[in-house]
Amino acid sequence: MGVPTIKDLQTARREQRYPTRFAGTVIVDRRPHPVEIADISCVGACVRGVDLPKRGEEIVLLAEELEVVGTVVWSDGTSCGINFHKPIAPLAVVRSNPYLPNRNTLTKAVAMRG
Repeated sequence: MGVPTIKDLQTARREQRYPTRFAGTVIVDRRPHPVEIADISCVGACVRGVDLPKRGEEIVLLAEELEVVGTVVWSDGTSCGINFHKPIAPLAVVRSNPYLPNRNTLTKAVAMRG
């Protein structure tokens, strides 16, 4: 499967996105990369992390109740957008994954406790 067309990307943008924050794994060339899933829809997701795949690379995105093949459609070094090859049920995935605490808020709370 090739890189998605502009029309594919425009269609993907029309789908409802659900902002979230849970842990996942991106598999690229059989190598796992831990990520934070920042938002998800039935046709794609935005993930954050280090050493992310580049535009055009095929990946597998894993989390609780989620195992989906996709293609990276954009990448800026700290985040990337993934277009899924098959639609998913995003709310089921969100409900199955624990929300990660905000690291900055957690750090402030620990500092305030002394």
